[in-house]
Amino acid sequence: MSKGAMALIVPTSPLTTLSARTLRTSVLHRATTVRTPLQNRQAQRPALSTVQAVATRDRSTTVRERLERAEQLLERVRRERKQNSSALARKPPALTATRALRPTDDVEMLEEQAARAAKRAEEGPRYDPESAVQYFRSRSFYVRKRQLEIAIPLTTFVSRVVLDFQLGREEEYRPERAREFLAIVSSLGPAIIKGGQAVSSRPDLLPKEYLDELQKLQDRLPPFDNETAFRLIEEELGNPVADIFESIDPTPVAAASIGQVYSAVLKGTGERVAVKVQRPDCEQIIALDIYILRNLSGTLSNILKLTGREIDLQSIVEEFGKLIYEEIDYVSEARNAERFAELYGDLPGVDVPKIYWRYTKRRVITMQWMEGIRLNSEKLTRERSEELVRAMVQCSLRQMLENGYFHADTHLGNLLATPTGNLCYLDFGMMSEVEPSQRYGIIEAVVHMVNRDFEALANLYVRLGFLPPETDLAPIIGALNNALPDVLGASVGELNFKSVIDKLGSVMYQYPFRLPAYYTAIIRCLGVLEGVAIQVDPNFKILNESYPYIASRLLTDPAPELQDALQGLLFDDGHPRWNRLESLLESASISEDYDISLAAEQLLSFLLSSRGKLARYNLADDLIVELDALGVDIATYYMGLVAQAGSSAGLRLPSFMRTLPPPTRTKSMQNMERLIEILRKSRGFSPSKLTPVMRTLFREPESKRIGLEVAVSLAERLTSRAIRFAFGLPQEDPRSPRI
Repeated sequence: MSKGAMALIVPTSPLTTLSARTLRTSVLHRATTVRTPLQNRQAQRPALSTVQAVATRDRSTTVRERLERAEQLLERVRRERKQNSSALARKPPALTATRALRPTDDVEMLEEQAARAAKRAEEGPRYDPESAVQYFRSRSFYVRKRQLEIAIPLTTFVSRVVLDFQLGREEEYRPERAREFLAIVSSLGPAIIKGGQAVSSRPDLLPKEYLDELQKLQDRLPPFDNETAFRLIEEELGNPVADIFESIDPTPVAAASIGQVYSAVLKGTGERVAVKVQRPDCEQIIALDIYILRNLSGTLSNILKLTGREIDLQSIVEEFGKLIYEEIDYVSEARNAERFAELYGDLPGVDVPKIYWRYTKRRVITMQWMEGIRLNSEKLTRERSEELVRAMVQCSLRQMLENGYFHADTHLGNLLATPTGNLCYLDFGMMSEVEPSQRYGIIEAVVHMVNRDFEALANLYVRLGFLPPETDLAPIIGALNNALPDVLGASVGELNFKSVIDKLGSVMYQYPFRLPAYYTAIIRCLGVLEGVAIQVDPNFKILNESYPYIASRLLTDPAPELQDALQGLLFDDGHPRWNRLESLLESASISEDYDISLAAEQLLSFLLSSRGKLARYNLADDLIVELDALGVDIATYYMGLVAQAGSSAGLRLPSFMRTLPPPTRTKSMQNMERLIEILRKSRGFSPSKLTPVMRTLFREPESKRIGLEVAVSLAERLTSRAIRFAFGLPQEDPRSPRI
């Protein structure tokens, strides 16, 4: 029996009807089932049976527990309603008339909690290729018709590309072929368009020209008729539209390939909401197209082998199938929105709409209506637009690199500037997740690029699974070195994200890279973010905006992967790279998350560890030299000032002062002044923050020993200089080697 046909035999009341609908899939209830007229109509719809055949619904212990909690909540609602009814029956008629059988606010809240608990317990449709094969095998005529519509243009196009390769004209014809490919994808329907958008961030699969064209794909379709939309709302929510909404705007505010959105006002509460309704037969259309693409994938892969490209198209189609099935399940989208709100809704300047679970089902989602305008609207001042873009970038960095759960579709249509000046996120159908090790890998990759350590970058790609372990890395290291700009010394034009990805993508296309879904989602997300930002500020560079956050994470995050990357950045064979430390401190100092005391603790922890033994000895030697040089420079500078003042006043000066050079700030003095300025400008810096670090430093025996060695060496140098000065001997260069 279909899911849509199942109902529980229970006494009829508004509350028990709610519990039956909400918990109708529960395995905890075993009762005789009946069909209502509404359920009969649902059972007859072909899309529903298709979903049942193609999608699997796994049930786990967690789901059972959630359903039990939902049932407990509903039992509380029943008791509350019964108590309210009894109390109302005892009241005078006038009071009974004004409050007739209206549940209290607490009961309404419990109903909402019960609906939310049950919804969160439901498992939505999941992509299952084997079930699809079984279902569509018996519908060969219907399948073949659509198969011809897809297969003929795609195989013809791929054959032309193969011919271009064989005639040696592929690069010459590539821009033209890319435009042809865009036209073909655009004409094949919503599932293929969605697939084209997904592939547009895969530099390992397609050359730059194709990626540029596919990024032009628009997920827009004319709206479908209101009669169908409102019927779907009634079927999903189980009540007439007029019983749910006080009013609903007949003109959709947005329409895309999967659904369309209406503005409405809830009955009873007067709250304005956005109601998204899925297109009729959307799941059936998508299931069929994915089934056909999967069948074609083997043939297309074999044809592509003639171009020298080994691409597992079947796994790519299956990966895409899993993603799009998550997007067409609106209960899953509602869960995504709630999780996003839990993680980021409290960030300053960020708004996330509330979900109305009582009015959310698999094909209908109802959420809070958010007032606002687009980020590139002329109504916003340039300064306000730039502030919102910075907030968007910083929030996105936290999503991807801190919590690992991020909005993967942040284009202008899904972002609003609210009247309160906040940034509001919309549409949570396309989300992605990054594991901690993967997050650290992304930060490491940025560090290796900055450091131009392409051997480490290539090995990181193997570790992350981007390259097979047996890959010969030598040519890849050379290609990376030639393709990527010097990130620290790059011009403004080179340092935009698209430029870096284009150059990195040319290497990934040439060699056997296989990018995982999370990485392509990040590429697409950052590319779209920079595209949005450039519309507000043409000079915006997302890498420039991102690096302070990355520098702060490197300096303060105790994760071993990041500490290894930091040590590789700051030390070369145990010798400190002072210029890189200065650059890192300067970048991190403007990040809101930077805590200088944490950075000092991390550095001290490394230096006092067994791994930092060589580094701390070299650091001590460098400190002796630098402090000696700084002392000589400061003494020479101030003696020069005295000599200059004495000479101007006509005083007779000692011979050694008459030969002093004019007072100038040396490089070591300038470096010290710059370091002090960086520390002074660091967010939240105060000397008291470093007090615990200094206590640790003076308490450790190893640091005491090194401190004593530094003090003794400086005292020896000072004594040597005093003796040379007394006997009129020339002073040694502080940086010259000593025997």
